[in-house]
Amino acid sequence: MPAIPADVTITCPRCKTLRTFLDISEGGVKYICAGCEWTFTLSTIAPTGTTNASRAAGQATLPVASGGASFTNGMTLLVDTGVNAEVVQVNGSPTGTSVPVAGQWSGETRDGLAKTHNSGITFGQLAVSPTFGGVGQEAVPANPGWGF
Repeated sequence: MPAIPADVTITCPRCKTLRTFLDISEGGVKYICAGCEWTFTLSTIAPTGTTNASRAAGQATLPVASGGASFTNGMTLLVDTGVNAEVVQVNGSPTGTSVPVAGQWSGETRDGLAKTHNSGITFGQLAVSPTFGGVGQEAVPANPGWGF
């Protein structure tokens, strides 16, 4: 059985480069960038989908009733929410009813999912947003190297 990923490599909105993001929510959607050390929340943007079958760890597709072809090879996805969330990448050519994926397990990219997922879970293109951005909260400052 694979280890549950404690980190993912994605582009930091502040650093503007690929960074390791460390899970600070015990398998959920809150991460801290290992570069700038700011906290971010992972969510989804269009396209999105819903699985129509359960998935065991290691399986390399997300089955859908329709709409799978709206995802593209190389697109980064957030699968599921809460403590069962994981980041995967579309790995191949999706069809209308199946999206092939590869996940990050212990810093390595491998075919398939790292976690087990029930049928009816949502997934979609990855969005990375600052966790704290409301009035009175400490917002992520602009990177000082990017001021023009």
